[in-house]
Amino acid sequence: MKKFIDKLSIKIFDFIYKKQEIKHKKRMQKLLSGNVCGEKYITTNDATLSIKNELYNKDKANQEKIEKIIEKYINKPEKFFDFINGAKTPVYRIKNADKILAKINEQEGFILPKKGRDAFYLNLVLNKKIAFETPEMFILRNGELNTYAFIYQFYNWYCFKMQLSGFDEETQEKFKHIFEICETQKINTLTYEEILNLKSAIKRDIEAINFVKKITQKFAMAKKNLEKIKQGQSIKV
Repeated sequence: MKKFIDKLSIKIFDFIYKKQEIKHKKRMQKLLSGNVCGEKYITTNDATLSIKNELYNKDKANQEKIEKIIEKYINKPEKFFDFINGAKTPVYRIKNADKILAKINEQEGFILPKKGRDAFYLNLVLNKKIAFETPEMFILRNGELNTYAFIYQFYNWYCFKMQLSGFDEETQEKFKHIFEICETQKINTLTYEEILNLKSAIKRDIEAINFVKKITQKFAMAKKNLEKIKQGQSIKV
């Protein structure tokens, strides 16, 4: 039964996020313009540093760190919560989490810091207190964890904690309405900085999708090889 659930989770994730990735790439093209899409350089004392390459190396290093964490905890997902709590991010496992979050236009998983009315609502529901600010947090329903969907959320949380671009509150709020922005004339009202920030937000989401695909394939292959070993078959290394 567990194997069936795992396979079903992978297929559902692949179906949903493959469509999302295709749409993201189209939106990215709409955000590109002559003065935005070019690679930026800083020149100091005749030395040219490619910001693009520097960011790529930083992203790659972060992905390697996340992958090691996931390898450590993927077979005991509850340990993920200990790790997250250790980084001072609260985790809430509650009944009807999806319905509670729908009231503030959020989905289960990683929730960015909130202010104002949304923060007031979350504080009242989660902590039975009155306050108008919340830290970043995870809100999930009780029950068995969908590991691969959670890894997607975990990736985004880690990028936020590393203070990578695209995760500030204003950009993420616009990112929620990215379809409306890119499909209407609202795109023409964006400032240069807003376009760059939205590009970063889209890029992060595509990265998260591709990262989960990579992890899925890696562990699916590992399980397959383990079964072969148990059956006395040889495997390619």
